[in-house]
Amino acid sequence: SGIIAAVFGATGFLGCYLVQQLAKMGTQVLVPFQGCEDSTRHLKLMGDLGQVVPMKYNPRDEDSVKAVMAKANVVINLIGREFETRNYSFEEVNHGMAQQLAMVSKALKVSFSFTLFFIVHVEFL
Repeated sequence: SGIIAAVFGATGFLGCYLVQQLAKMGTQVLVPFQGCEDSTRHLKLMGDLGQVVPMKYNPRDEDSVKAVMAKANVVINLIGREFETRNYSFEEVNHGMAQQLAMVSKALKVSFSFTLFFIVHVEFL
């Protein structure tokens, strides 16, 4: 299809389904990931050989984010958490990383699709 999409947060719940649909359409999907290379193994099966490409990156390193986005003409952000971890605060994940992706994509003149999720527990209503 000529589209090269970078899907940040592709290893999450919704990301798996999005990667599958993009691969069905013939899109080459870049899957930025951090940590273990095995975290993207199941995504590679969703497309033809070389269609789903895992790319190691560090979300705190702007150069590694630029390296992923430089190869894409569409960027989709699915990064988000409803809780804090010992490595990332709620603010950093849901606001800081989204802001960084938006600024880098604007600088590289890449199309940008922004998705933000808020999960509200019933006990807080």
